[in-house]
Amino acid sequence: MSRSSFDIEEAKQRVVAAGIRLVDSGLIARTWGNVSHRISHEQFVITPSGRDYRSLTPDDIVTVQIADGAYSGSIKPSSERGAHAAVYRQFPDVNFVIHTHQTEASVISASGFNSVVLAEGPLAGEVLCGAYALPSTKKLARNIASSLANTTSRAVIMKNHGAICYGVNDEEAFNVALALESGCQRFLADVYRQLSGDTHAEPAAISQFVLAGDMRQDAMSRGDGPFYNSRRIENGFVLSQESPREEIMIRFDERNSCAPEEAQLHEAIYQKHKHVQYVTWNRSPEVVAFSQTNLKLKPLLDDFAQLIGTSARVSDADPAAVVAALGRSSAVFIRGRGALCCGSTQEDAAAVSMVLDKNCKAHIGASLLGTVKPIHYWESLLMRFVYLKQYSKQATKPSR
Repeated sequence: MSRSSFDIEEAKQRVVAAGIRLVDSGLIARTWGNVSHRISHEQFVITPSGRDYRSLTPDDIVTVQIADGAYSGSIKPSSERGAHAAVYRQFPDVNFVIHTHQTEASVISASGFNSVVLAEGPLAGEVLCGAYALPSTKKLARNIASSLANTTSRAVIMKNHGAICYGVNDEEAFNVALALESGCQRFLADVYRQLSGDTHAEPAAISQFVLAGDMRQDAMSRGDGPFYNSRRIENGFVLSQESPREEIMIRFDERNSCAPEEAQLHEAIYQKHKHVQYVTWNRSPEVVAFSQTNLKLKPLLDDFAQLIGTSARVSDADPAAVVAALGRSSAVFIRGRGALCCGSTQEDAAAVSMVLDKNCKAHIGASLLGTVKPIHYWESLLMRFVYLKQYSKQATKPSR
């Protein structure tokens, strides 16, 4: 039986705590995802749109009507509130909903499957994959509602997007999200073992197995470091690495004979792209494997289109080529080495890196399971435009 009502202040506090837990768990990047708590048969409270979860207070959490998604006040609720309302309407016993962009479920979401059968855990059985629609649209909410009406599961995967998980309370909703992640990971590993005959399922081996036909032999041995991240400073930038710990200051108007060759790439990026303040390497097994190909990575997931653009290209380690590849993208693969991810803040660069890694995994997973079918170019372009003009500005607003 569901409770008829919850204390609104306690519900808001639980939502704030859950938002921080989402970030800490790695189930979302930056502000991608949202959390809600039912407070009655008519209303729920939900996180605001495009805000840093670590900055939220209970006063920022918005009350929304379950019937139609209406709200009052100056703070805009999550644009995915329609999906949350659909869950509460379908399942009267559900009191907590989290929408995530978690990695393994997102990989399945890009596979084209209409459902996935998980072997064990609280989600054992069939989990539906709802039809794709642009994020934050009424069509997406309708597609989710359609899936909810045809399932008894505590989760629905949203194609090319992420997942929505729910339960009687916050703890059950989180357990469902974690079970979905581990279940999707096991599913993919089992498929790889069946196809390859390999008894293990290491990320590097899966990547090599899937991408072998597209790999360039002359790009296979370029993984030697060091690999420097960097940050812009006045009239220059600082290269840094963690192990061994080292920092090298580079001035635009000076030549440092001790600077590594890689400094030329960072300098070219900062000189050409004035909005870039941070550059970081991603050297995950999937990203390194993709950098050894001639492929162009296209959006299989919404957040790639938003944060990175309509594609990420593989470039030789040539400053002019790297700068050109970053003309309409925030990430570029450096042949045989990994990828450079750029952002206007350190958090932006980290989010770009996380999303690039996830989309590489989605490409590899979709290839393993069947066919790679990117999101339509014009839809990707629209999402990128909206993100640059609206969402990125909201995400950096401080809490009052």
